[in-house]
Amino acid sequence: MSGDSSSMSPMERMKTVVVGCGGMSRTWVQEALAAERIDLVGLVDLEAERARAMADSFGIDQGACFRSLGEAVRATGADAVFDVTVPAAHAAVTLEALELGCHVLGEKPMSDSLENGRRMVDAAQAAGRVYAVTQTRRALPGVLSVEAFLREGGLGEVAELHSDFYLGCHFGGFREEMEHPLVLDMAIHTFDNARQISGREPVTVYAESWNPAHSWYRGDASAVAVFEMTGGLRYTYRGSWCNEGNHTSWAGDWRVAGSRGSLAWDGADAMEAQRLAADPGEGFHRELETIDVPRVTLEHEGHAHLIRQFAEHVCSGGRTPLACPAADNLPSLAMVLAAVESLRTGNRVPVRW
Repeated sequence: MSGDSSSMSPMERMKTVVVGCGGMSRTWVQEALAAERIDLVGLVDLEAERARAMADSFGIDQGACFRSLGEAVRATGADAVFDVTVPAAHAAVTLEALELGCHVLGEKPMSDSLENGRRMVDAAQAAGRVYAVTQTRRALPGVLSVEAFLREGGLGEVAELHSDFYLGCHFGGFREEMEHPLVLDMAIHTFDNARQISGREPVTVYAESWNPAHSWYRGDASAVAVFEMTGGLRYTYRGSWCNEGNHTSWAGDWRVAGSRGSLAWDGADAMEAQRLAADPGEGFHRELETIDVPRVTLEHEGHAHLIRQFAEHVCSGGRTPLACPAADNLPSLAMVLAAVESLRTGNRVPVRW
């Protein structure tokens, strides 16, 4: 956890302010209103009309709308801030929220630089407040099932991990103007899952990117990357955000290779694992057996799960688990930034955080 739970007092409900009322915030507002341990007390946006429009769409009183975070926290006595601003604003919003005595749950990526990310983590620790990041793909039944299966040695020693991410996304707005929209804005989910599934940390990366002729993005919408992870594991990433047809799921399409077998998961419901039979024989292909992967179930997924878990963690005074503490998100951010450095230099580069 970012912050010292020993200094946290339990509470019945967490008074919460949402900062940033763009399109992504609708999910946050919806889940905050539905969560048992959250009182949504404020909406903040520099453009007052956006906050008012968000309030209207959810039946929230206009008196809960503010143009500044400080004003909102002082007026409402908020315990926590949900930061749903653009990545470049995350550091300023988080640091101000911590100075105001609030816990913070932020949208990914946690920041636009490792320096800012470290400052945010250190500030939360110094303030004795919780700071977490919504890596929503951590809270999917499929990825949790794969993680548990591998942790229990289902494939022996994991040696290779491969993911494909192919979608055609017409966002409009800032993503279509970014230099590396796929890697900078979305790949962190897949990179973070690679760490989660394998239990390994990044060491180096080599990446290439390009922008297909049919792309509607200004920057490179397609990329590949090869990561060396601790223990010698190799993780490969292939992806495109201008791929029309045969889409993968948002969680990507995965293959895991281990010393005793392999597993394929489509990022949704289809999952198959095969491993060497007890007596594999001596043939050209060794005998295999199909293994059922025990499935993890969740009442809520993605944002819904992480927002509720964050609220429960804060309300319990830190006695319940936290899935995405900000300090643990630094290596995932480092993977993204190192991949971008490799794209720009054409070199294999170390991943440091």
